[in-house]
Amino acid sequence: MFSRIVRFYSFILQKRCALNHNEITSVLSELHRISGFRISLHGVNFEEIAAYPEDKRRFCAYIQNASENERDKCVECDKISCKRALDLGETIIYKCPQGLVEAISPLYNFGALTGFLMMGQVRLDTDAPDTQLLTLIRLGKQDFDARAICAEIPTVREDMLNSYVHIMTICAQYLTLSNAVSATKPTVAQLALRYVSENYTERISINDICKSIGYSKSTVLTSFKREFGTTVNTYLNNMRLNHAKKMLDDSTRTINEVALSSGFSDQSYFSKMFSKLYGITPSDYRRREDV
Repeated sequence: MFSRIVRFYSFILQKRCALNHNEITSVLSELHRISGFRISLHGVNFEEIAAYPEDKRRFCAYIQNASENERDKCVECDKISCKRALDLGETIIYKCPQGLVEAISPLYNFGALTGFLMMGQVRLDTDAPDTQLLTLIRLGKQDFDARAICAEIPTVREDMLNSYVHIMTICAQYLTLSNAVSATKPTVAQLALRYVSENYTERISINDICKSIGYSKSTVLTSFKREFGTTVNTYLNNMRLNHAKKMLDDSTRTINEVALSSGFSDQSYFSKMFSKLYGITPSDYRRREDV
């Protein structure tokens, strides 16, 4: 395992310019060899651009081809997870409707969303295969064939999952810097997202955003909601809260200093929003880390 990780990082360091399709596939294959996950690169509309292995797991391919309802559930789950990753501005881990582990990370180009990096179609070693087996049988597979398909699904040690996802996040950052997914002319929503991503620690407002990118408030708010499925204010607050959470982990600053350094106007509002998103107050979160 350690040698695989070292080879992966060496591979990343050797690539410093924009990547072509074959080089992107090479990056994905290296990440696959480390983790066992299927790794895929997607555009902003979640269209698949490259993947390794190229074909989906036999289990996933079968259920999506056999049942339109199952396929729709998979697509909807991925869309919801994309939105959550975008809201938080970070890699997230989730389970698909069939109980398989997935992770997704947003990719940016100068603050504008250009796509997503996804890894998935594996089972935790602590999970039983009953969910996948019963689904295949319900959709018409014979027991013997269903068991053979389920046996092909790789298992991942639960205690290694976060490590794999951390490596995936580094890979996503690298693909972002390498312009693996080129940005077209940015939309109004992407211009707003870029401005927020670059200035969220400042005391910016909707009016500041509109003035900077040259569009009316109604145009910005409507476009952002339509393209990203969330409000500008929600995205701004979540960027600030994610930044604040990292500061609580890595610094000895007071709660008020963390709030002000993350773009919030006062500690009270910061604590309220932090508790709403993470289900714990900033003070309790910090005490928990110190235990």
